[in-house]
Amino acid sequence: MYMTTAEIREKYLQFFQSKGHLRLPSFSVIPQDDPSLLFINAGMTPLKPYFLGKTPIFHTPEGEKISYRVTTCQKCVRTGDIENVGRTNRHQTVFEMLGNFSFGDYFKKEAILWAWEFLTDKRWLGLEPERIYVTIYEEDDEAFEYWTQDVGLPPERLHRFGADENFWPADAPSKGPNGPCGPCSEIYYDRGPEFGADTWADYYQTRESNRFVEIWNLVFPQYDRKDGGILEPLPKPNIDTGMGLARVAMVLQGVTDFYETDEFKPIIAKVVELSGVSYEGPSSLAHRVISEHARAVSFILSDGATFSNTGRGYVVRRLLRRAVRYGYLLGLREPFMHRLAAVVAEVMGGVYPELRENLESVQKQIRLEEERFFETLEQGVERLDALLSGLEPGDTLSGEEAFRLYDTYGFPLDLTLEIADERGIKVDTEGFQKALEEAQELARQRAAFDKDVFKRPNEALLAIARDSGGTVFVGYERTEETAQVKLLLAGNQSLDEAPAGTEVQVVLDRTPFYAEGGGQIGDFGVLEWAGGWAKVSTTQKNPDGIYLHLAKVEEGTLKAGTTVRALVDPHRRDTEKNHTATHLLHAALRAILGTHVRQAGSYVGPDRLRFDFTHPEPVSPRELARIELLVNRWIQGDFPVSYTYKPLEEAKKEGAMALFGEKYADVVRVVAVEGTADNVAAGTAISKELCGGCHVRRTGEIGMFVIRFEEAVSSGVRRIEALTGTGAVQYVRENLDVLQALSRELGVNPEGLPERLGKLQNEIKAREKEIERLRRELARAQLGGGTASALKEAGGYQYLAVRLEGLEVGALRSAADELLDKHKADLVAVGSGQNLVIKLSKEAQAKGLDAGAVMKRLTEAAGGRGGGKGALAQGGGFDLERAFAALEGALLSR
Repeated sequence: MYMTTAEIREKYLQFFQSKGHLRLPSFSVIPQDDPSLLFINAGMTPLKPYFLGKTPIFHTPEGEKISYRVTTCQKCVRTGDIENVGRTNRHQTVFEMLGNFSFGDYFKKEAILWAWEFLTDKRWLGLEPERIYVTIYEEDDEAFEYWTQDVGLPPERLHRFGADENFWPADAPSKGPNGPCGPCSEIYYDRGPEFGADTWADYYQTRESNRFVEIWNLVFPQYDRKDGGILEPLPKPNIDTGMGLARVAMVLQGVTDFYETDEFKPIIAKVVELSGVSYEGPSSLAHRVISEHARAVSFILSDGATFSNTGRGYVVRRLLRRAVRYGYLLGLREPFMHRLAAVVAEVMGGVYPELRENLESVQKQIRLEEERFFETLEQGVERLDALLSGLEPGDTLSGEEAFRLYDTYGFPLDLTLEIADERGIKVDTEGFQKALEEAQELARQRAAFDKDVFKRPNEALLAIARDSGGTVFVGYERTEETAQVKLLLAGNQSLDEAPAGTEVQVVLDRTPFYAEGGGQIGDFGVLEWAGGWAKVSTTQKNPDGIYLHLAKVEEGTLKAGTTVRALVDPHRRDTEKNHTATHLLHAALRAILGTHVRQAGSYVGPDRLRFDFTHPEPVSPRELARIELLVNRWIQGDFPVSYTYKPLEEAKKEGAMALFGEKYADVVRVVAVEGTADNVAAGTAISKELCGGCHVRRTGEIGMFVIRFEEAVSSGVRRIEALTGTGAVQYVRENLDVLQALSRELGVNPEGLPERLGKLQNEIKAREKEIERLRRELARAQLGGGTASALKEAGGYQYLAVRLEGLEVGALRSAADELLDKHKADLVAVGSGQNLVIKLSKEAQAKGLDAGAVMKRLTEAAGGRGGGKGALAQGGGFDLERAFAALEGALLSR
């Protein structure tokens, strides 16, 4: 029965809603509160706190809900095997994982029976029952009973495997890690003999098949593994399942691979349209890579990531460049991936609205990155040309050099092979593959799923979260509070007391200390009690809302249960100024540069503010001046700053700005600078953002705003650093002092500095030109007379070697041109000091002579370093006598 991908997705979610599951939208692919992961890589990953015992409270458009049954279609990213994408029918970087989850509610029997019902019932997928095969863990008799007796699956269509195949995590009983684990049951579907002649018995032996496709994995975390491989039953076992949406679509649509499913076809069709190359034969690999990576890049960028040289930004850059490389092989020489982003948004934007909402910004980022990479690709062509110019037909380009081209310039091996073959040169593909595998292994190690994903937090912290719901924060109203110490922690170990000199994390029942978040640093200050005090260096908050004060006991002994006086350092006032100024800066950037500007990161502390934002080009000095002036006008307006709590959807409808990828509760705090009465009447606030940070009460408290600098962070992301209040005044004063000192040194008023500096620059340029002229005259003076008699012959070429004194490389090139023209030689070598220039005539080039090849032979024979191609080569570090003596041999060895 044919079914579209959208229909499969919707049926799955509706089915589990009918079984009492709460349906949630996909979480962002960028993990929240989990620094161990670059991307969400499985459907259960965003839900793992609830598998660990946290109450499963979810914020939905209808309000806060508690549900121990959840179903999702989660977009996931896995990048450990990028090079296999397009080459196999199994690998994807971005995929959709359908899942149903139980947090200590139903268990194995329900999961198995519901899976069978959804797969075989004609109201749902209607798959043929006799084509379904199952694997279970070899010791899981319970699952065997449910499958064979309750479902009625014939035992010959069920196989038992060991812990390496049917346990999660794999091999957990023998190898760990400790924590929740359990057996799993995988469901396969027989697509028929047209997809392969192998049988289910063959799969049992090889575990590889195109005919039998795994479509669903039911995981039963029922044990808590302890040291020594002890498996203790969990008091409340869980259910975690994952069904690959693309694989199911492939089965129901009767196609060979997921590239032929309905959601991929429009993207591939666009690649065909842009390239003019049909989707068949060897070129189909390029179409698959481009279409898959177009989806991946669109999903990742639309969730708030940006191109960069590290972390997830590096991964998305690597994906884009791999796609562009394959586009280059199809003949595409202009940016094209940004056009595919529009197709992805059109096909999948109904399910994932962020693809459409952020399309303009995503396309701008992609186009800029493509333009830069096309330049790099051209540099790769030049680099390869230089490498090949030093080789003869029949020679071999090393695998290390080929991989360096690939790794540094993103230059594909296929293109290297094609260009090298045109010159009769081989490429060491085995050496390339070895270097690639070493790099891939490193990437896999970095991207490996964190085996400690279920590492248990401190039990005392969990108890506090259950009993009180977290720490009461009073820091918006005051910076001093009396509180009780609920817990002392050293690492993950609870302490009864902490004597002087101990570094400890202090949990209070209530606190005025702001916990690091939203770009604002954690508060610092002191805790005082009778007989002692501790210095708080920063404050953090865990996912359960418990504030952790990182402190060092300076005097006395701090004990659990002690009543303390918590005092935030007065510099918090400067942090508040900088935070409100950050909101004003954001508003000014959107007003001056355009509404495409959105926040991409920030730092707010007492010393300064830093704001990262999306913008495709440098901000001009004139634009920076306008932005700075606008922020200062709003400060001088002394406008009130309001703080209200509203339902999330209502706040968004009112235009409150939210950060991409940020999780918000159903009720949010809105920080607004309303502006004038006209602004209030029109409902057009100067700034309105969802924010939990600390702010001033009126903009006038900020005092002054000064931009220190603007710079690039990564492709499509800029950064502004600025100062406020006293810090801004001090910065201006210091710069004025420098300006006045320069003015005194140059004997002009500050207003006359630009003119004076301009004159000095012109004088320097004139002197440099005069020096260059004198050098050329020196060269001509040394060239007069008897150089013709120095002409020599070797290998059928006439050449000239001349040593001059006191010349730079530029003057040597001019001297070589003059000698070449004057004496009609085939080759001229001119040196001075340790520098050497080689120049060829057109006739010598026509005969096959190459300056770069000659230079290479000289470096091998006489030391030094250098390179070039065609008619010109140059280098340094030479013993010129040895180099000139080696010229004859270099020409004869051709």
